[in-house]
Amino acid sequence: MQRNFGLQGWLKFPLLYNLLQDAIGGNALRRRFIRHHVRAKPGDKVIDIGCGPAQILPWLPEVDYLGLDINPACIASAKRTHAGRGTFVVGNTASLWDDSRFRDADVVIGLGILHHLEDNEAEHCIRFAHRALKQGGRFVSLEACWVSNQGFLSRYIMSKDRGQNIRTEQMYRQLTDDVFKNVTAWVDTKPLRIPYVIMILECQK
Repeated sequence: MQRNFGLQGWLKFPLLYNLLQDAIGGNALRRRFIRHHVRAKPGDKVIDIGCGPAQILPWLPEVDYLGLDINPACIASAKRTHAGRGTFVVGNTASLWDDSRFRDADVVIGLGILHHLEDNEAEHCIRFAHRALKQGGRFVSLEACWVSNQGFLSRYIMSKDRGQNIRTEQMYRQLTDDVFKNVTAWVDTKPLRIPYVIMILECQK
């Protein structure tokens, strides 16, 4: 579930969303995530679940990029901006489950998607990622995360996130451990210019 009213509704527009991400340090965080955790190599097949306008694509090497998103405006923006650099598809993991293009990936990226999904939807997304990967491939996810002794301001800001299914580290691990046998997790309590907490998961098939 996600909020789609007020500021949250305006953030569905790719330009406004990207401006906000620049202001709070979100795009810098994404670049670090791509460099240190995605670690894609030239020629890799990379699937980006919930790709938005594919703003991470310029930070990747020359890969076989396949992005999906439920927002047609984001996919249209990705096609305009990155024509020739990837394939961009409107849909979600349920509607694209049997699409043969989503197979044999080296890396599947989930950048801030699971905290928008109810448990059954998040589990389906993780299973989609597992199915899409070749043996030895990795699902890499970055998510908002609750931690113990979290400050009031951090909790307040995160409570206003469009995604209303933020989880604890243990809850994310329960979802991924049911699908992947090799999962590594990191929690970062100061990833942005605003008080916020994230968790990064690397799950190997």
